[in-house]
Amino acid sequence: MNKPTMDKHLASISKERFTWRNATSNVEVTPVRFFYPENKDDLAQIVKGAEQKGYRVRAVGSGHSFSEVAVCRDYLVSMKKMDGMDRTDPELLRASFKDKHLVNIEAGIILMVLNKKLDAMGLALPNMGAVDFQTISGALMTGTHGTGIKKPAFPDLVCSMKLVGSGGKLMQIEPTDGMTDKARHEAMFGNTIRLIQDDDIFYSAVLSFGGMGIAYEVTMEVQPTFWMKERRYLENWSNLKQQLLSGEFMNMVHNTDFVAFRVNPYLNKKTNDHTCAIVKQCIVKESERPRGLDARMRNIISTTFGNMEYLIESTIRRLNRKPENAGNNIERALKAPRDNIYFNKSYKVLYQSGLSVIRHGLSSEFAFDASAEKIVEVIEAVFELADRNAKEGGLYQASHIPVRFVMPSKVYLASSYNRETVYIDVPLLHNTIGDYEILERYQKMMMEIGGIPHWGKKNNMLYLNRDMIEQTYPMVHKWREVREHLDPKGTFLNDFIIKMGLT
Repeated sequence: MNKPTMDKHLASISKERFTWRNATSNVEVTPVRFFYPENKDDLAQIVKGAEQKGYRVRAVGSGHSFSEVAVCRDYLVSMKKMDGMDRTDPELLRASFKDKHLVNIEAGIILMVLNKKLDAMGLALPNMGAVDFQTISGALMTGTHGTGIKKPAFPDLVCSMKLVGSGGKLMQIEPTDGMTDKARHEAMFGNTIRLIQDDDIFYSAVLSFGGMGIAYEVTMEVQPTFWMKERRYLENWSNLKQQLLSGEFMNMVHNTDFVAFRVNPYLNKKTNDHTCAIVKQCIVKESERPRGLDARMRNIISTTFGNMEYLIESTIRRLNRKPENAGNNIERALKAPRDNIYFNKSYKVLYQSGLSVIRHGLSSEFAFDASAEKIVEVIEAVFELADRNAKEGGLYQASHIPVRFVMPSKVYLASSYNRETVYIDVPLLHNTIGDYEILERYQKMMMEIGGIPHWGKKNNMLYLNRDMIEQTYPMVHKWREVREHLDPKGTFLNDFIIKMGLT
């Protein structure tokens, strides 16, 4: 029997049964067809072709997520060729938005490239995650956050989003009081791009795992280029705990632009305490530049180490030979950059991880109420579990525990929805002994004490846990209604949404 023919153009921008893997290679899929669209018209044609065959469609970016959020076995679409960026046309804006710094960003642009393009225009993102090799759409659709309890996460920087929806139709989605002047939009685009200004639809679609259409462009509010000064210093956990419970540390969190800390889950035998590294990042004027080598470069050892894969691979081999040395390795890593003062443009300071994490990183991360008592409870539960894993199972984790702070979000499926949030991460090196078992044990423990798993991290313990979804996300019912409204044929209903119990 002859195979059905495909449109020549679609065939020219796709491959049959191409195997796609995420960056860490812990997720792999071989879809019916893998596409490389160059514009929204290509996307519309792909969606219409999929619907004619009864297929589902899923877009992917750089594959940074450790979860199975990108899995699709029908039509998988790479957004990498859609990587443009320019200023938003002020003629289309309502009066209250004309003085804002707004940029239109195509979904496939990688954050590293976006940062450089913005910098060339004298602009910058107000916040970003720890890495910059994600695509902008991938960062949005999984709820990427940075740190800073008064700084928005990625989805909350979005003012407008354009999608290719069911039937290949184009939509522009904004909040009810959105940036676009309806009359001017209609005069310019007519019926070719439908403008929807509705809070429920916008705050559902902006973090939807690609389940409401393929986002091909977002408009974000940015700001003029700004400079930052970073200081890292060490503290014992017993002292930090006291500062947390007294309110001293949380006052610093609320009065400093960006604050985070990292904890060694293993005791320092000399101090009989856990070592913590505090990171304070403040916005300063360029004229306040500190002097000296430390002001221009983070610790040279950790900076170089994080970008050289063979050193990471060597570390994995050493850890697997002597996993009990994990605590000492973490101790050295925390102490290496201590007491440094680093000064640079914002995006260079906010970037925290070496490129090696692309292939070797793996983690689960959990959101909690940003209260001092909860932070202490969770961190001490981490100590207890790390000790039990070592004594009872011979399992040792390869990295410190990062702790970051995020402002309340308006986005319905953001784990920081409507509350100040602390994120507590468990990063590991992939292929170290017991990596997945360690993460599963942490998932169980964290969820039992109220942790909400990060959508983009390893989180299989959340699969089909409908009770937790219902209790955690008060607007999930509205999110489901919007998804079904925007995707009546189930074209964008991916495996991740089904497994998460979001259907």
